[in-house]
Amino acid sequence: MVLFLWPFGVASSITYHWLGTEEVFSFSAKLLSLIPGRLGQYCRAAFYKMTLEECHYDLMVGFCSYFAHPTARVGRRVGTGSFSIIGTVDIDDDVMIASRVSIMSGKYQHLDPAATDQRSKRPKYERVRIGSGSWLGEGCIVMASIGSRCIVSAGSVVTKPMPDAMTAIGNPARFLSMGGYSNGDTSAAG
Repeated sequence: MVLFLWPFGVASSITYHWLGTEEVFSFSAKLLSLIPGRLGQYCRAAFYKMTLEECHYDLMVGFCSYFAHPTARVGRRVGTGSFSIIGTVDIDDDVMIASRVSIMSGKYQHLDPAATDQRSKRPKYERVRIGSGSWLGEGCIVMASIGSRCIVSAGSVVTKPMPDAMTAIGNPARFLSMGGYSNGDTSAAG
């Protein structure tokens, strides 16, 4: 299997580090995301071990899920469901990501809002951190960092940094602590 993946990994690394382009990485990641079952999970883990800034072999990436940039860093025992897209991110250990989750490279991943000329607008990637022991529910969208031991409920949209040991609900997400609403907003309770 490693011999099969070696050309993908080497070509992706060479074009990214020497030529400054992510095109081969992006093509390879999307192609390998289409391999179903356990074989696909092993192929994706081996490919990302070769190409991401940091990754471990115990990574589990579901069918049609992929990392969009080789600058991602992934801890141990991280798993993601199917159809998830992960951008420039630091994922700590023991993080579970459900299906159809989007972890964006910050709020402005498509255009830099500070650029004055439309042609000079380039993507502005920010590194998002997902803390250890966190769970990201089905279909959530993450645009900001999430603390350790957090839960992001299904369909929530996280637009601002989330402290440790909180639960995010809604769009935009409001944060709940063990004792109730942490930011004084009780509008989600009714």
